[in-house]
Amino acid sequence: MKVKMSILFLFLLIFGTYSIFGITLYTYPQNAIPKYFKLGNTLTGLCKDIIEALNMELSKESIKIEYKSKNLSTISEIFNALEKNEIDIFIGAAYSEDRKDKVQYVKTPLYGLREMFIVRKGKSDIVQFSSLARIGVIGSTVTSQSMPNIFSKSEIIAFKNIEEALKALDENKIDALFYSSIVLGYILSQNPNKYEKLNLVDEKYYHYIVLSKKVNNYVSQKIEEAIKSFHKKGTIASLINKYKLQDYVLPGNVVEILTVDWKPYEWYDEKEKIWKGFDVDTVTKVFEKLGYKVVFRTLPWERCLDAMSNSAYDGIMSLRINDERKTYLVFPDEPLSTGYDLLFKMKSKNIDISTLENIPSNVTCGYSSGYAYGDWFWNAKFRKEPVVDDVTGFELLKNGRIDLFVCNLLVGKSIAKDLGIENDVEYSKIFSEKMIYYVAFSKNFHGTYLSEIFTPELQKFKKSSDYENILKKYGLTLKDLQF
Repeated sequence: MKVKMSILFLFLLIFGTYSIFGITLYTYPQNAIPKYFKLGNTLTGLCKDIIEALNMELSKESIKIEYKSKNLSTISEIFNALEKNEIDIFIGAAYSEDRKDKVQYVKTPLYGLREMFIVRKGKSDIVQFSSLARIGVIGSTVTSQSMPNIFSKSEIIAFKNIEEALKALDENKIDALFYSSIVLGYILSQNPNKYEKLNLVDEKYYHYIVLSKKVNNYVSQKIEEAIKSFHKKGTIASLINKYKLQDYVLPGNVVEILTVDWKPYEWYDEKEKIWKGFDVDTVTKVFEKLGYKVVFRTLPWERCLDAMSNSAYDGIMSLRINDERKTYLVFPDEPLSTGYDLLFKMKSKNIDISTLENIPSNVTCGYSSGYAYGDWFWNAKFRKEPVVDDVTGFELLKNGRIDLFVCNLLVGKSIAKDLGIENDVEYSKIFSEKMIYYVAFSKNFHGTYLSEIFTPELQKFKKSSDYENILKKYGLTLKDLQF
């Protein structure tokens, strides 16, 4: 009898107060098209479909999700219900710092989305360049609390739900509506001749499964495993396509990373239409092992940094740590790669670059705007001229427009070869310590999580033969990148 009581006690310890015949998690649907909406009396929507998929996946664990009520609720009502343990689970909510201590967030996201503005058709230019705009938001939502200050003056008007906000937009009571891309993207897809999007770089964030505090770790773990399985099988991607949201929403396992042409670390092959480089291959492989797919995006370097300061993408590579960047980026503990910055010049230029002291103050040295160079460069007495990127710098060097150019050794040698001047340039000795380059992530909930899981996997990968083979592919060895 004591043995049976011990087993029952252990069962209750693991499963809490849930029934021994299975675990039922209660939820409410949100009043948010296309996540949840009614067609007649039938509840439908993207997140409703995710619940059905979860029930199929979790049935083997005797876990199921049921609606406590099918009446559509506001997100504020739903979180109040979670905090009061009135319901156990909600599918499809953004992370909120204000709510993190009152509920549990499953860390693997369902899908990624952005904030966006829509206006009436034909009004984008008028609104975008207006000094005064009336902006509609949905009250008590994460987006309503994070609207960017893009207008010199603006009046923020909160609405209870999307239907009220759209009516106000149609009646010209507001100039623009600001909300998530999943909702506004769906409205655009359904009304292409009625509304249009303002073309702005907006913050990227994610929707998660949220649990009440009473839901135990066992259930949370099983739900997380189910989401990872969905991403692996493409379940979420298929549902996104079903609702024609692929232009506005990405599966939660897609990591968007900004980069620029910086051969041989990373560059875009115009012929093959793919990103290449030993950093590209390394990041891709590490995330593959974590169950993520990397999509590389590119902008001019300073715009990359600006976009990351607005959390518009998940990550950026390859860059050095400095105090300013740490204010808006999360750096993993493990660096991605290394290199040295030094000075390049045309051999025909009669400039002694053996020491910094020998370089006259009237010599002009180009540098890539926005790059983080060592103190040796900024303290040198020669003139410094910013350029758009390294390729531009070498073209100016070749044409005699500048005297010197500061560049990473591997990158500089690669550019010189591509420009056909590898035999016409020479470079200085190394004047500084080895540069350490990182993949850095947005300083938010998901970016912090990505940094945490990326670090140990990268450390493990660097010890593998796969990593050595990547370096060998680009003519490098481990000795070239000693940390």
